Amino acid sequence: MKKSTIGNTIKLTALSYMVAMAGMVLLVNSCSKSTPSATKIAASESSLQVNKVAAAQPLQQNAPETNTVTIAAIRKSSDGTGNEVMFNELAELFTVYDAAVLNTLQNALENNHVVSVKTDPWNGVVLYANVVTATEEQAHLSREIISAPGSAIPVNLATMNPDVINSATAAMSILNTSTPGLTNVIPDMATAQLMFDYIVKQCCALPSPYGIDHCISFQYCQDGCYARAHKMCWILNNRYHYATHKIFSFANAGSDRLSVKCLKWGGCCVTWWYHVAPLVNIKTPTGVKAFVFDAAMFDQPVLLATWLHAQENPACSGTARVSMINIQPTASYSPSGYSGLTFNTDPTYSSTNSTLISYSTRHTCY
Repeated sequence: MKKSTIGNTIKLTALSYMVAMAGMVLLVNSCSKSTPSATKIAASESSLQVNKVAAAQPLQQNAPETNTVTIAAIRKSSDGTGNEVMFNELAELFTVYDAAVLNTLQNALENNHVVSVKTDPWNGVVLYANVVTATEEQAHLSREIISAPGSAIPVNLATMNPDVINSATAAMSILNTSTPGLTNVIPDMATAQLMFDYIVKQCCALPSPYGIDHCISFQYCQDGCYARAHKMCWILNNRYHYATHKIFSFANAGSDRLSVKCLKWGGCCVTWWYHVAPLVNIKTPTGVKAFVFDAAMFDQPVLLATWLHAQENPACSGTARVSMINIQPTASYSPSGYSGLTFNTDPTYSSTNSTLISYSTRHTCY
């Protein structure tokens, strides 16, 4: 990581992480003192049961997967050996080597068509692509879109002051003041850590039972951040009644890429073209700061600047750089374009739950 603070923040390997969960139980149970009654929580969480996706099945480790997607962009890979393709519905950055597959994807991009793609997420390669039927395309494109012109913030982590990035000010549009019935600022780090610990206990790498309808696939970093973020926000909003935003980071300029070393899950490198996690405001001794909940990368809430720097790991890529960030309302689910100014939504949690089920048995490093 670029900053020494990253190494201090990421404290546990996957093994020690799982062992430590037993010691967290008492801390997490203490959350009930400041939350609604167990009956109310159970009733609220049971409302998600209707959104289970019965057709979703866990994917096999190391096996290819098939997804219905739209294409954000195609660009030449930095090493010149292939073409990189970015899908709106998948955070992972893929490479295309096959000329026929590339031609199908380029035509789909030019004509705004929906495609079915088979990918190898372990090697980041697109294996096959085919245009879907008109009925499937219409259903896919009928999703509600949030438009956010002017909301993007270009960043240069090498020169920006971390205090500016972490400051929950109106200038950075971080402070949440628009969510009725939710508390905008978490009162202290202890409270935030209790909530984070509860969220960690929902990890699919840990044994059931879970406190929510689907475990969260924190152990699979290749993809699914959009589903993990959506479910984490649901917990923070509905179980604990704290307001959230979504923080999206993008590598959508030149040959930029988000490159992370997954120290919690074996230390391999993962490459994304975007990443998303819940953004919250926490009161600290030096004022209210912007913190990120990302249990796939960290063992505690981390400052926004820390989260961003972790995605510029030079040991993983020579072109690791965050191009821009976009702070979005909780409803924004995944980007719907390369500019990072429009976003898909998932109000019924159908895509969220389907993704969590699919990735529940997969692991990042193997």
